[in-house]
Amino acid sequence: MNGPAITGEVRLDNRVELLRALDVGPEKRLHIPDLALILLAYERWGEACAGKLLGDFAFAIHDERTGRAFGARDHLGVKPFYYRTSERGLAFATRASAISEVDGLPLDLDERRVADVCVPELECVDLTSTFYLGVFRLPPGHQLTFVAGRASVAPYWEPDPSREIRLGSDAEYVEAFREVFTEAVRCRLSKTTASMLSGGLDSSAIVGFARAILQAGNAPPLTTLSALTDDPGCEESRHIRAVMELPGLDPIMIRPGDVGTFREDIESFVTSMEEPFDDSMMIPLLLYSAARRRGFAAVLDGVDGDIVASHGPDILAGLLRAGSWDVAFREAQGFARFYKGTYSPWSSAARLLGVNAGRAFAPEFVRAAARPLRRRLGVRAALAESFVSRDCAARTDVPGRLRTLWDHRDPGPKRTSRELQAQAIAHPQIGAALERYHRVAASQGIEARHPFFDKRLVEFCLALPWDQKVRDGWSKRIVRRGAAGFLPDDVRWRRGRWVRLGWRFLSAVITESGEFLARELASDMNELAPYVDLAKVRTLYDRYRRGDAEAAEPLWTAAVLSFWLRNTGPRRYHHPAHANGPAAPPRLPLEG
Repeated sequence: MNGPAITGEVRLDNRVELLRALDVGPEKRLHIPDLALILLAYERWGEACAGKLLGDFAFAIHDERTGRAFGARDHLGVKPFYYRTSERGLAFATRASAISEVDGLPLDLDERRVADVCVPELECVDLTSTFYLGVFRLPPGHQLTFVAGRASVAPYWEPDPSREIRLGSDAEYVEAFREVFTEAVRCRLSKTTASMLSGGLDSSAIVGFARAILQAGNAPPLTTLSALTDDPGCEESRHIRAVMELPGLDPIMIRPGDVGTFREDIESFVTSMEEPFDDSMMIPLLLYSAARRRGFAAVLDGVDGDIVASHGPDILAGLLRAGSWDVAFREAQGFARFYKGTYSPWSSAARLLGVNAGRAFAPEFVRAAARPLRRRLGVRAALAESFVSRDCAARTDVPGRLRTLWDHRDPGPKRTSRELQAQAIAHPQIGAALERYHRVAASQGIEARHPFFDKRLVEFCLALPWDQKVRDGWSKRIVRRGAAGFLPDDVRWRRGRWVRLGWRFLSAVITESGEFLARELASDMNELAPYVDLAKVRTLYDRYRRGDAEAAEPLWTAAVLSFWLRNTGPRRYHHPAHANGPAAPPRLPLEG
């Protein structure tokens, strides 16, 4: 009988520790692939092996000796893992649409996911759903066991809010952060790695540390990838240029006017899009395409430093509850200054204190009584802003799905700031964002790498005292102070005046793709009819033709969805009760 076999997509960060623990001899250490190393770990520790790994991975193991199949997905969900169980066994893939190629069964559309495209916030409604009935995502930090025709899923890791780091001074916290962050960047660097550079702190910090690592090793300059404009008033572009002035960088810059040179890549991406949620990912697409053209295989990015290394105003409720009135007042004033002119709900200290006082002191029965009204108003607003049809919303229970989404963020009674941050790290929006980046990068033959989602960094930042993450309203305080000497001060201490450049590039793409819009939306729109309010879409199209720029983005989403349904999505669109595949051939215990 043969031993276990493994398949998957893996990049390990703790090879040295694993090689030592698994007694791999020096003659083999340089040549053993990461997948083979995981197989050795499985042989040593069995299904506990996933908890011994660091890095980005999705893998499945078939053990002929026991008839079991075992798989796992990395802690934060960088690598995707899709699966389906049937009478044919377990099928696994890193693309949902590839499942049918594995088990030979057709794919049936899940209409709920189409409705989610029409109500974009529902992209992250849960950790498991896909566009295909019976095809599921394995949640981040989870493992799957398949035996005797049954699959079971269980977590092997989750953010732990009980752990706390206490050091003697601010300087010691900075030193500890630099050590962990440097390693998170270093282990993702290689000769074929470039780095995205926006005007924000997260990607800039990664560039600053990566540049220093390469210079210390006398390596060639770090290639950076930036989307910017020549508008002298664009603060985003100004901060990008400030970082570019650092020595040891080789910048690649893309402007909206350059979009035409990427037309073939854009057309190929749109016409083979894995999920229509990716329709607005035009800046990452252009930067990944530019990296591929220069021969790079991987790209670092700054997703998502805010979740990992910061707190929002939710800390105010805990401060008020603890009686720290002066500190709460100071922080509310700081948040209001920081977000002034950017995010209006957080730009008033009085409003912030009022909302958080309610969270801190309102009895649970009062909160419970108010929640249904807030939810009803929220559902009404979400439906009004979307273009989902009334019939589709009712058929797919959009109101219920919105309530499920909002439940993920329910702060609950008396949760600490660290518990709230752990809840945010585990929110489905993180997995959804990482999956999007993976799909777009993979379309260009690039691996997306995310230093802020290094497990060690996530656990370190979660365990920090709140005032190391935010103080006087300054978010990501530990990153700002840790980047001293790595970045210009005006970039480190940039306030929350973000400039959204994505719409400029998307507008340029739409202008280049006028024929696509006309073809998809100037006809009877048969593909969209079961799901969208066609009158709304036609109104958007009329506004767009009259020059209304605000109509462009939802119109683009509708056009991409129309094309996807007709050309890329599953061929069968019937109710799950009728989703019966053809007769099964002899059972296959594992395919991947």
